[in-house]
Amino acid sequence: MDWGCSRKRKECDSGDCNECVEDDNGERESNAHCIYGFVSFFGEVVRRIKAIDGRACITKEVRKEIGLEFKNLPPERKSEYISQHYRGDKYVGSEAKFLTRCAPDKLAAVVAKLTEEQKEAVREMGLGKLIQLNCGRLKRKLCSWLVERIDTCNYTIELNGTKLELSRDSFSNVMGVSDGGMPIQLDGDKSRVAIYLDKFNATSSGINIKILSEFLRNCRQADEDFKVSFMLFTLCSVLCSPIGVHISSSFLFSVIDVDYIRKMNWATFCFDRLMQGIIRYKEEKLAYVGGCVLYLEILYFNSIVYGGIRRDRSICPVALWNGSEIKRLLKWIEKKGGYRSTKHRLRQYRAGPFVVPMSLQSKEIMLLEYIMNEDLDKW
Repeated sequence: MDWGCSRKRKECDSGDCNECVEDDNGERESNAHCIYGFVSFFGEVVRRIKAIDGRACITKEVRKEIGLEFKNLPPERKSEYISQHYRGDKYVGSEAKFLTRCAPDKLAAVVAKLTEEQKEAVREMGLGKLIQLNCGRLKRKLCSWLVERIDTCNYTIELNGTKLELSRDSFSNVMGVSDGGMPIQLDGDKSRVAIYLDKFNATSSGINIKILSEFLRNCRQADEDFKVSFMLFTLCSVLCSPIGVHISSSFLFSVIDVDYIRKMNWATFCFDRLMQGIIRYKEEKLAYVGGCVLYLEILYFNSIVYGGIRRDRSICPVALWNGSEIKRLLKWIEKKGGYRSTKHRLRQYRAGPFVVPMSLQSKEIMLLEYIMNEDLDKW
């Protein structure tokens, strides 16, 4: 049976498709909308599978699996595909949606449940800065605004007349991950990773993010299984977010040898994936942006000349900016006229955030903060 092409499907009833609009044509119009919703979903999943493996074959079993996945979507998710406004290449009467799977709040929730032994294991993997992440949910409107201002040819972003350089060094400084010298490996002998493919119930779409989250929730050891699952979850929730609900199983080839995780070139790889995701989003007019969009948000926060927060610039920005401080900054930005306002300035630097030398005394640090602040009369 060719999924999405049959006109005799009865699954799309009023219970499954709450957003179907019935007019004088009655059930025919409702079914048409439901079928369109599945076609949109099917196309997105197939593109994701092909992006992971260009030689993948969409068999009858795969089609059935995609059909069941669509049927089991929550009503609010399903309505996005059923709505006539949900199109990969066209959005009628409004700006294109900005959607992303980058979810720092989900990573923070997992970290909050870790034992001290597990946190130490994470530090040994080179992710010590990320376990301090506490910025709350991604600010999607801000991130959408930031993405639109990126020059993907020159790897720069223009904000209020100031150009900031986007680079792997900047990514490393902001996100707290580094390059260890070893390239990321995304293929190899499948027998090496077979145990994890089975453990995580991997399918042709990859490993479901919810399965990783559930595995970590129930894991109390700091063993190899924990390290592999935590690295995969960190990649799919923050550092290298996919456009779907699965992370590619190919990442297993780079994380299965846990002693080498910190030696991989994660900063370069994740930065490149983000830029590729932004290029695809713009050129192909996609709904989702893949990659670490959080990097852009934290870079923006850390670049604003703002003295309301006493920032210790020896601290990695991803660990420095917590939810309450971000809320204060956003209120201040709103007072100044919003993101587009020229009333707030940005620091200009090339590789990463401005860092105060550790040798400076506290008064000197405060003086530098005030000098960089536009409200000099407070000093």
